Amino acid sequence: MFALVAFVSIGTTFGADDAKPKKNQKKNANPGIFGQVMKLDLTEEQKAKVVEVRKEFGPKLAELTKAVGLTKEDRQARMAAQKEAKEKGLQGKEMREYVAAKAPLTDEQKEAQKAVTQLNGKIREKLASILTDEQKEKLGLNKKKPGANKKKKAE
Repeated sequence: MFALVAFVSIGTTFGADDAKPKKNQKKNANPGIFGQVMKLDLTEEQKAKVVEVRKEFGPKLAELTKAVGLTKEDRQARMAAQKEAKEKGLQGKEMREYVAAKAPLTDEQKEAQKAVTQLNGKIREKLASILTDEQKEKLGLNKKKPGANKKKKAE
């Protein structure tokens, strides 16, 4: 009788493992800017607004990111190229050109990446309107865009 109970419990234990999500598996493995914002000390009102922004832009961002179609190897190659560029002291356009030469994208991937970048800009603007100046500083949203002062210099 004991052997029968042990046999049945072992069978259900192995079968149950397939249905359960893994402990280390997260619901959203790459939360990006939204995850960074939620780590800040937000008020309940701010949290609600961030959730609204995430609901508004999250699905579109996920769709566009998927359209870029980078494999794990592609992402690793691009990260390695970025690291090399930083070590060489490259920034801005020089860094982007270096990474593009080391780990090139197809024309379709470039277009999709451009759309992701534009959408990220809109998301950052929305989030910046929700956050305090101190929170923006912690997140790095107060940084000026390159070339923002070009008009003033020309005048």
